[in-house]
Amino acid sequence: MIFLWMCLIVHGIPGMLLAQDLPADITQSMLVLLQEETTLRTKLEQDMAELGKELNTLKALKNNVTCECPWHTQPVAFSATLTQDITSLGVRQQVPFDKIITNIGNSYDSRHGEFRAPVTGTYELSVSMLMNPGHWAGVEIVKDGVAIAKIRTGDSKQWTMAGTSVTTEMMAGEDVWVQHIAESDSNVFYGQSFSTFSGHLIQP
Repeated sequence: MIFLWMCLIVHGIPGMLLAQDLPADITQSMLVLLQEETTLRTKLEQDMAELGKELNTLKALKNNVTCECPWHTQPVAFSATLTQDITSLGVRQQVPFDKIITNIGNSYDSRHGEFRAPVTGTYELSVSMLMNPGHWAGVEIVKDGVAIAKIRTGDSKQWTMAGTSVTTEMMAGEDVWVQHIAESDSNVFYGQSFSTFSGHLIQP
C-alpha cells in the first residue's frame, strides 16, 4: 500500500496503474486514454481562452455601436418637390411639397409639407422656387412659427427662379416648413418638380 501511494505521488495516476497487478494490454490502453484526455483537456483550455478573447472583442464592438456618441446617430435627410401648379395659395399658407425624393429617418410629412427634427442638432435647410412670367412671389422657411430665411423672385417676362439655404439649430420635435409670404403679388406657384424643399442633419 505504501508503494502504491508513493507511485501516485511521484508519477500520478499512470504510476498507480503500473503498480497494480493488471494485464499489460489493459494498462497500456488506460495509459493511452489518459494521455488523450490530457491532450484534449489542454486543447479545450486553449479554445476557451481564444473564445474569451473573441467575446471581449465582440463586447467592445457592441459598446461602440450602441453608445450615445454623436457619431453613431442615424443620418437624417429629406428632399421633396412640388409636382402640381398652385393657383390659390393664401397668405402665410404652407407650400405642400408633395413628392418625396428622399426621406431618410422618415421625418418629412408630405401631407403638410413639414419636417420634424427627430434629434437635436444642427440642420441645413434649403428651398427653391420657379415663378411664372409677369408676376413675383416669395416664400420663407419657417421654424416653429418664426421665419428664418426668405426668397422672392418674378416680375419679369421670363421664367425666374430663386433659392436659398440656411443653417439652424433645431431641438428634437421642432417643425420646419415653407410658407407663402404676405407681400407677394401672386399666389401662383409653378410645380412640375422645379420647386423644391430639402434639408439634412449636419451634426447632432
